[in-house]
This record gives sequence, C-alpha cells and structure tokens, in this order.
Amino acid sequence: MLNLWDCGGQEAFLDSFLTTQKSTVFQHVGVLIYVFDVESPETDKDIGYYRDCLAACGKHSPSADVFVLIHKMDLVAGGKKEKMDVFERKRKELLMHSGNVNVKMFGTTIWDESLYKARSLFHLEQL
Repeated sequence: MLNLWDCGGQEAFLDSFLTTQKSTVFQHVGVLIYVFDVESPETDKDIGYYRDCLAACGKHSPSADVFVLIHKMDLVAGGKKEKMDVFERKRKELLMHSGNVNVKMFGTTIWDESLYKARSLFHLEQL
C-alpha cells in the first residue's frame, strides 16, 4: 500500500499537520520529500517548519529516507555557476538544521529534467 500526503506550504495546513495530525501524518513514513522554494522570502519560518517535520518524522518514523528538493532553481539569476553556488549555500544551510538526519538534496525546477533525475534517485519503486 502506498499513501501520499501533500502537506502543502500554507501555514494553516502545516500548523495542523505538525500539531493535531502529527502522529497520523508522520506515522509509517517510508520517504519524506521536503520541498524548499529557493527564492522564499521567509527563510526563518521555512527552516522552522523543516526542523519540526524532521523531528516529527524522526519520532514517528525514524527509519524514513529524507529527500529535500531545493526547488525553483530556474529563478536564480545567472548561469550554471551562479545556480550551483546558490544551491550549495542552501544545501549547507539546510544540513546545519538537519541534525543527525541523513538527508539527500537536489536542485530542481519544472523546466528541465531535474525533477525526474531526483525522483529516479528516491528509489520509490522499493516501497
């Protein structure tokens, strides 16, 4: 059986998922895919939700694989080098907030094959 939860980025949903529905949402998780908007103006709030999700998943599904998509890389100004620099800075920032969780990170956009490449590395077919 495969259940997919799209927890959305709206605060009302996230607050509910991280409080009253925490044990339901994070119980029996095989794979957690967390998506960051690389251009988000609310980085501190985003990091807080990320840490809360990792903590909830760690408590209710400690063996879950965790993947982070640093998404909308197409919005980063400049060429390939600038995009890689931004990705690397964001990756290091998120790793600092990931604690001891083994997190795999990918830079993605809907405008190229990066989502498909990341998905192929999730090993979802093993679930």
